[in-house]
Amino acid sequence: MRAFVLSGGGNRGPLQAGALRALLRCGITPELVVGSSVGAMNGLVIAVNPSPAQAERLLDLWRSAAKVRPFTFSPLRAAANLFAGKEALADNTSLRRFIEAAMPPGVRTFGDLRLPLYVTICHLRTYTLYLYGDDPTAPLVDAVITSAAVPGFFPPTYQDSQAFVDGGVISNLPLKVALARGATEIWALDLALDVEPEAPINGAFGIVGWSVRRALYEGVLRELEWAVAQPGVVLHHIALKGYQSVALGEWQHTEAMLAEGEQVAQAYLAAPKPNVITYPRSFCAERLPPGPPGAKPFCL
Repeated sequence: MRAFVLSGGGNRGPLQAGALRALLRCGITPELVVGSSVGAMNGLVIAVNPSPAQAERLLDLWRSAAKVRPFTFSPLRAAANLFAGKEALADNTSLRRFIEAAMPPGVRTFGDLRLPLYVTICHLRTYTLYLYGDDPTAPLVDAVITSAAVPGFFPPTYQDSQAFVDGGVISNLPLKVALARGATEIWALDLALDVEPEAPINGAFGIVGWSVRRALYEGVLRELEWAVAQPGVVLHHIALKGYQSVALGEWQHTEAMLAEGEQVAQAYLAAPKPNVITYPRSFCAERLPPGPPGAKPFCL
């Protein structure tokens, strides 16, 4: 069974959408879709109808989002929410409306989809992965909104006072879910981590984000390594590394990301490397920037 596994990655989602268009145009069609966070949003659209025409619709939805901006980031509003003790810096009401409007008539639950779709969320208190997709009556919008609830940025979803957030907190590229549901051939569209040591990091939120990003991506790498070690599994890891500094709420690079995602996927299709993992670049001491006076890189 062929599965598309779509990672989270916030506003870098258009890279994934462009890659999906390249795959579907080449006749690579999934029988199963698994997504976390923005991957759940993209996956929902493809699971409605896995066709080149639907991929074009996905790109048009991203272009529309860049115009209407279903969510934005306001430093003043974020500061006000922070000092007021609110649970999130931004509101997801407009994003919910946008997703609802983007869904075709008659498609409201998982049972309405043409393909099986699995969406991940995280129980925040116990750090446990929860999964939508086995219950055909479950509402799609609720699942996707919860999967995209980046902790601290968007509000959690509550059930009996229990908080549920972005599934990418636990599994940002949920390969184990796909394999558990029968996948033997996986196309992993990974909004992957990459590092430029000279690139500046701006603002408090940028510093916090980068401080946890590599730690979270280590979990993705371990899941990739586990997947390629499984007998009978063919994994195509397409690492979409561009636009690392795009922040949640930025929309001006949407068209460029759509094009780049398609180009990266086309390059992979021209020279596929099954069961080969693309790792973030590593740095020897000679390539690292100088540290504060008296501090040098410790590289084994």
